[in-house]
Amino acid sequence: MNEFKRTAQSPRIAYAEKGQGETVIFLHGIGGNRRNWDGELRHFGRTCRAVAMDFRGYGDSDAIEDGFEFTDFVSDVTRVLDAMGVRKAHVVGLSMGGLVAQALYSRVPERVMSLSLVACRAADEPMLPPVRREAFIRERLEPLRMGGSEALAVSLAPKLLGSTASPEARDQVMDSLRKVRPEAYFKIMEARMRVAPMLDPGTVRVPTLVVGSDEDQVAPLEQMRALAAAIQGARLKEIRGAGHLINLEKPQEFQLALENFLTGLKGR
Repeated sequence: MNEFKRTAQSPRIAYAEKGQGETVIFLHGIGGNRRNWDGELRHFGRTCRAVAMDFRGYGDSDAIEDGFEFTDFVSDVTRVLDAMGVRKAHVVGLSMGGLVAQALYSRVPERVMSLSLVACRAADEPMLPPVRREAFIRERLEPLRMGGSEALAVSLAPKLLGSTASPEARDQVMDSLRKVRPEAYFKIMEARMRVAPMLDPGTVRVPTLVVGSDEDQVAPLEQMRALAAAIQGARLKEIRGAGHLINLEKPQEFQLALENFLTGLKGR
């Protein structure tokens, strides 16, 4: 699934789509790209218009310019929707993509039909204290500074994967991390650490699915349970035996959970 399009406006945002019907757009994490969602495009493209995009600085999208702020990713999503002529979409975000999904809802709720928040933090969390923020940045950026994307992949992949991850899942994660652009990753990580609370989960008024896993070291299951409890009427799905990248490690379980959620919304 290598075919993709780009939006016309700069920065040009790359996206791939498959199928027809209601639009489901998939948003990747900080070490990912649109190819992380190839399985979901194949699966959901049979019944929906499934879309996966590269945020600016990733994959086949344009580079990140100076002055970048985390919420610029919201513009990337709306730019793709506008290019497709889509007014509203079901929004699925994993990790950083889940935070972008919440930011999108906070700014343009009229563009969001539903939210699926996977292995992510809540958008009302305060900025990390300086000591924790510096430690987090150092853990992520030091390998990249010292050895580039290969060092990042070797250092980070074990922390993202569960204990029973398949060789295929490990290969996908390593390949994704190796494609990270160092200059973009530095800017994104720094901008993410500056993100202030942007959405009270209690104000979300669209159907919401929250997905967590029991071996996630980045977004622990307790964190996802708390997020689900804070959103009125949210459905929580717990997937066992997976780490942070749930859709790559447990694709069938993840796709079934999302499919059941979306199917239940038809006719509403």
